[in-house]
Amino acid sequence: MWNKIFINAQNIEHETAKATLIKMPNKSNYAGYSFWHPSKLVRSEGGNGYHLSISFTNNFTFKLIKKGNGKWNRNETIDEIELSAEDFMNEFEIMSDNIELANERQEQKEKESYLIVREPDKFDKEIKVREELKNE
Repeated sequence: MWNKIFINAQNIEHETAKATLIKMPNKSNYAGYSFWHPSKLVRSEGGNGYHLSISFTNNFTFKLIKKGNGKWNRNETIDEIELSAEDFMNEFEIMSDNIELANERQEQKEKESYLIVREPDKFDKEIKVREELKNE
């Protein structure tokens, strides 16, 4: 079965034609980690392009990597962790719920209308045109 979670576009670190490097949320147990995901499974979901969705199956395994923060080790992988799809969804739960709520609010706003349309009142007076305004 396919699953979908929502992320913010600010979590994208790098994109290539085949894969996208995505940061884990700051309010998760794996803050500072990131993972590669196929670009075909990362899609825009409204919100002026700031909301993206990530699709994956239940048997998907996510390999989280953590790079060094220093000048000399920023390109070195200092830690690797593998997460199941269920654990992965739990880590993104808060972010995904917030984005879904924002999308629902946006859709609701688009449905609402503040324009009130009324037909004009019937005008039953006799109209007189002054002589100097008439064409000859």
